Amino acid sequence: MPAPALLAWQAQPFKAFYITYILTTLITVRLPVWSIACLLPALRPRSSWSYSRALWVKLYSVFFKVIFNTGSCKFLRVDPKTFVQDAEKHGLVWIDATPDLVVGEIQEYAKRNGVAAAQVAGYWFGKRDEKTGLVGQRAGPDEKVMLQFHCGGWVLGDGSPKSIDARMCNDILIRFPQFSRLLSLEYRLSQGHTLPIENPFPAGLIDATAAYNYLVNDLGFKPSNILVMGDSAGGGLVISLARYLKIAAFPSLPLPGGLFLMSPTADWSTSHHGPGTSHDINSKSDWVQGFTAGYCGRALIGHLPESEIDTNAWISPSSLRLPKAEGWFEGFPSTLVHAGGAEMTLDQMRTLTDRMRGDMGEDKVTYVETPDGTHIMLSLPFHENEKDWTYVEVGNWIGSVFA
Repeated sequence: MPAPALLAWQAQPFKAFYITYILTTLITVRLPVWSIACLLPALRPRSSWSYSRALWVKLYSVFFKVIFNTGSCKFLRVDPKTFVQDAEKHGLVWIDATPDLVVGEIQEYAKRNGVAAAQVAGYWFGKRDEKTGLVGQRAGPDEKVMLQFHCGGWVLGDGSPKSIDARMCNDILIRFPQFSRLLSLEYRLSQGHTLPIENPFPAGLIDATAAYNYLVNDLGFKPSNILVMGDSAGGGLVISLARYLKIAAFPSLPLPGGLFLMSPTADWSTSHHGPGTSHDINSKSDWVQGFTAGYCGRALIGHLPESEIDTNAWISPSSLRLPKAEGWFEGFPSTLVHAGGAEMTLDQMRTLTDRMRGDMGEDKVTYVETPDGTHIMLSLPFHENEKDWTYVEVGNWIGSVFA
């Protein structure tokens, strides 16, 4: 796999020069040209898009390219300790480490990458204790809950009430009142390549397992009443958690009632890149160029060989270069995969859906594709028209699985 130039402008003074150049050309050249060109629908990335959406997608694309080219991912992270003084206001809770739940193949990966179980944070959205007003109350009789893993390519983002996903979390609770609350996990984020290695695989999976255990065995939720969901890299984490729970077969941790994958990133390799692919065709209608350039996969694998990005299903379950793709999703619960038709990663999501249906059966996997939707469109402010239609489809699936 060719190695792209990653973090090319992370060192000073080159970083300052690069940012100055980008800002100058953006303000004086690119933004004025875009502003005029996008007045004509035919010159927008998608003619159906609004003027503002066309501009926002272009700006998102530039912004994240700068973040990755300068190695500035940590500027887009939020330390949960900043919420400690107002923990209850923000729904902050701490989830204990569960070293006893790190076993088998995942234990071996943890040893190879120097990863151990650790205490992590989570944020509660929705219903609070009726008497105390506090979060983290025990499950009520047959109460249903969502466990959410946020986006960010494994290297940035957060699950807090101030995150890019927060609006989506609140929207879903309002639209689907059968779920009284949602726990958004602050799983550990990775760093690597030319930067010091931090929290590589399977750190996030270990944290996700601890969060699921917290819901089931600390708060008393029935696994069948839990919807595990995630967007982008968070969707990939949902897949890893389901696979791990299946093969580890912990008696105290049956699989959840359902999985909801929103724009799941399931291939960090380049196997779905190239002429004629969605990565190529949709490169003007999406904003994830920085995420797909190679750094995220390298940060995730840590000390593992680079070839693992292509050939390890824990890292890239949709990769076209896996030695064996069949069987990975056997025994998974009912799953909804949502994708946007304008996404660069559309092809890998279609591959993921095909493989899941092959292992699980057609009736266990629902695929919803929103025409002209970008990456994680349910979390973004410029897809309001499509959200209503998409949520109707999501509601149909939820109604069939969590009746």
